[in-house]
Parts: sequence; structure tokens; C-alpha cells
Amino acid sequence: MIRKTILLLTALTCSIVAFAQQPSNITGTTDPAKVKRVGLFKVLNGRLKEIATSIPDASGRFAFRFTPEYEGLYSVGSGNAQNQQGLFRFYFKGNEELNLKLTQNDYELTGKNSPENETLYAWDKQSKTFRDKGTTPGGMSTYVDFFPEVEEFKGKLDGIKKKVKTGNPNFDKFFPELVDYDFAYYAISYLYMPRTAHPSKEEMSDFYSQFNADRYLTTELLKFPYGDRFMSNMIYRKLDLSSKPTFDQQVAAIGPDVLKGQYVLQRLEGARSYGDFQEMNEKYKKYFTLPEQIERAKVVEARLVETKTGVPAFQFSYPDLSGKKTSLADLKGKVVLVDMWATWCGPCRAEEPHWEKLNEEFKGKPIAFVGVSVDQDKPKWETYVKEKNMKGIQLHAGPGNELTNAYKVNGIPRYILIDKAGNLISADSPRPSDPKLKTLIEEWIKK
Repeated sequence: MIRKTILLLTALTCSIVAFAQQPSNITGTTDPAKVKRVGLFKVLNGRLKEIATSIPDASGRFAFRFTPEYEGLYSVGSGNAQNQQGLFRFYFKGNEELNLKLTQNDYELTGKNSPENETLYAWDKQSKTFRDKGTTPGGMSTYVDFFPEVEEFKGKLDGIKKKVKTGNPNFDKFFPELVDYDFAYYAISYLYMPRTAHPSKEEMSDFYSQFNADRYLTTELLKFPYGDRFMSNMIYRKLDLSSKPTFDQQVAAIGPDVLKGQYVLQRLEGARSYGDFQEMNEKYKKYFTLPEQIERAKVVEARLVETKTGVPAFQFSYPDLSGKKTSLADLKGKVVLVDMWATWCGPCRAEEPHWEKLNEEFKGKPIAFVGVSVDQDKPKWETYVKEKNMKGIQLHAGPGNELTNAYKVNGIPRYILIDKAGNLISADSPRPSDPKLKTLIEEWIKK
């Protein structure tokens, strides 16, 4: 029996025209041995948000029945909203049927379908090789073969755009815009995929040397599933990355405030401490003009509230080289600098001389330097610490430990600073190589 997901969707999202009132049906087949679930996604301000899932039955059949929130693009497939591989976009306005055969890497329309989706399908087939080269990592393609394809395909776009006559004036107006954005997205994305050879500035073809990012850095980006990621690539094209532009300069390169807000939120959602969140939020919140943008910022704040300065720090307790446990409670009355590290971590080792220097500079002061290893190989950690004669209190927590989970440590080294009363100063403090850390320690030692 086919499992159907019925949705009555009422939230506001980016749209081409007004709210669609009538339900649409999606009926498809796939290989159930390869595709375990199929997702239905809406476009929400240049990103995808899953609104329903369907589990294929033993015969590979899946289905959705949903009422579109808006007339425009939605995505269906076995991929996820992050990398979007295995997802394919379709056009819904309400009261239409979509019939398709789905694989992990492609789709085929079957049976009766709307003129809009037949038009999209024809474009997807025409651009498939070009799209796959542009948006798929690796492969044998290099700029030597791709750039001529770009120039040849560019010459065909006007003819493709003129052919659209679906009888839907909204779609017929939108389709030429979609072709332009798709083509630019595929071509620009190619430059940022891993390749065996990369072109110099002089080797760029006409499309790239004449590319005007501002032509696409408009609010139209919010209609497309790839809007956010295309925006990032265009900023990279617009600025000279060799000059290492600051984040302020990157934001300034974007025109519309709503797009500035989208770009800032990508960075804000990567914040690792409440302090980082506060600093960025205060500086850029004026660009959060959409309700969904404001809500995304609130979600980040709620996630990081446990890393807010002044809240009780996580009460860790781990063994040292002799097996004796040292806990945060044992260090009360001292400022505590925790270093989350591992023997296999190159950036961690690069910080060691600075760590050792800080230990010497604050010798005899009310501060404890605590190294917490996440090494899985404990004997290797023991040998490394002994051979290096590492300063500070050296403890072993292993991978997936409670401290890592408490502060969502997904990259090392990570430094956590705690005050004399056992309250958090920063869950993501500056590194020992950064002079700001020494200043911060001096400030809190005096308190």
C-alpha cells in the first residue's frame, strides 16, 4: 500500500504569486533497494525546508498529496536540504498531477503532467550534462573542456527561453529568469568544485571574465532552492579572495538588505558561543527583515544560551596520567583554561608552544591550564604527553565525551575559559596564539 502524506500548509514563504488553494498530487516509483525515503521540500528564502516524507513500498511506489503554500518551485527526491544532491525541483500552483520515476541521480516524467513541469523537464534534460559537471564534485572534467561548453551553451539560451508557452503567464514570465539563474549557478559553481586543474585569471572564458555578480545578487535568489549557496559563490567572484576580505567587506558586497541578512545568518548559525552570537547579532540584526530570518536568529540564541557568560560551566571530571580524576570543582578559586585537543590534530600541535608560554607567564597565578584529550588511542596520548613533558593538568576524556557534547565541540582545538566560581567566561575563547587570550586571562584573574 502506498503511504501518502497529506499536508495543509498555511505558513507564509517566498512566492511568485498569491497563496494556492487546491491540493496537488505527486505519484512516483523508485528502486526501494536504493531509495529508502523520498522527501518533499519547499523553498524558504533561498534554502530548502522539508515539509513531508514518503516511504516507498515494496514495489517502490511513493506519493504525496499537499496544498502548495505558494505558486513556484518545490523539490522532491532522496537527498537532503544541505547538499541537495538527489533532489529535483518542480513547479506547483495547486490542482496538478506530477508523475515521475525517481532514481538517486535523476528523474523521468511519466504519464500526465502539467505544462509547467514538462517545460522544466525539457530544460533539465537539455542542461543535465552541464549541470552535473557544474555541481558535482570530482570527475574528469577540467576548465579545458568545460569553458568551451559554457560559451556554446550560453549561445543557445535565448532560443530556449523563447519557446516557453504553457498558458500560465506567471510561469512563462518566470521561466526565462530560471534559465538565466540556473545557467549562471551551474557555471559559477564549477569553479568551486574540486578539480585536477584550475584556470588562471587569463584563462577564464568570456562568460567568466564578463560575469556581473550584481545581475544575480537580487531578491530573485530567494525563489531558488540554491539561492543561499549561489550567493556565497557570487561574493567570492565579486571580491578578490587573495586580499582576504573581512566579513564586513563580504556583507558590504551584497546589495539588498534581505540578502545581507541571509548571508549573515549562514555565519551566525555557525557561532560556537553566546558571546560570538551576541556580537554578530547586535552588529547585523538590522538586516533580518523577514520573520523567518528573525526566527532563525532566535533559534541560534536558544541553542547557545548554555554558553552564555556567567552560567555555571559543565562539571567535568576526567583521569590524568596516573588515573587520578581531576574535576572542575577541584579547581574552584582559579580561572580555568580548558584545551580540547588530540595528538593527531595538526592545529592543536601548532598551539603547543603558545600554550607552554602562557603556562610560564602565569606561573604562581590563580589559574589552571587543563588539557582535555579527545584521543581514542589512550596509550598514544599517554606516550605523547610524557615525551613532550606537556605543561598544565593533562586529562583524557576520549571521543564523544560529555564536555564535547555540552559545548557542541565539532572541531579542535577548542578553548573554554571558566571563572574562579566555576561559571563560564567563554565556550569558544581565543587560542593561545592570539594575544586576546592573554588579555582576557589577566582581566579575569583580577576579579
